[in-house]
Amino acid sequence: MKNNTHHIHLNDNPEIVFRIIVRTYQEKVIRFISLLVVNRTECEELASDVFMTLWNQREKLNEIENLDNYIFIIARNKALNHLRKAAGPTLDIDTVNVDVFHHTSTTPESIYISRETVEELNAAINELPQKTKMAFTLVRENKMKYKDAAEVLGVSVKTLEKQVASAIEKLKNKLRSSGKF
Repeated sequence: MKNNTHHIHLNDNPEIVFRIIVRTYQEKVIRFISLLVVNRTECEELASDVFMTLWNQREKLNEIENLDNYIFIIARNKALNHLRKAAGPTLDIDTVNVDVFHHTSTTPESIYISRETVEELNAAINELPQKTKMAFTLVRENKMKYKDAAEVLGVSVKTLEKQVASAIEKLKNKLRSSGKF
């Protein structure tokens, strides 16, 4: 990766650069993996595995010409290995029907409803107790790992997990009561 005003050089501070990479790619990687793996939790776990692999190979990252491709190749391999283990028989990538837009169906009405739902969701997040809101924001919005978010907040991982689960339940209830979920 070239070092200019729009790129970060990987020798700057590996930990900070890695966090930036995770923040930049995490949702994209999860969405990509979801094209092959249906379960959202499994997609998130596989995405975490992708970034752990990347972290373990951080000394080699300066040699990579196309980080996008590299990350998505790792993601593809993780997803396919997961499917192989789950299904037993081998899976040929050429036989998998991948619809890049299978999770999207946009119409003017759905865009409007989505914006309205996002506004309601943001309002509901702001109503959460402070510690719960912080835990939710670090884990769900900033895509921070539970261990890291727990360290930032000075709580155990189990406490953080409970706070995030509580936040999700409260948000679901809020959306249900408004008829959005």
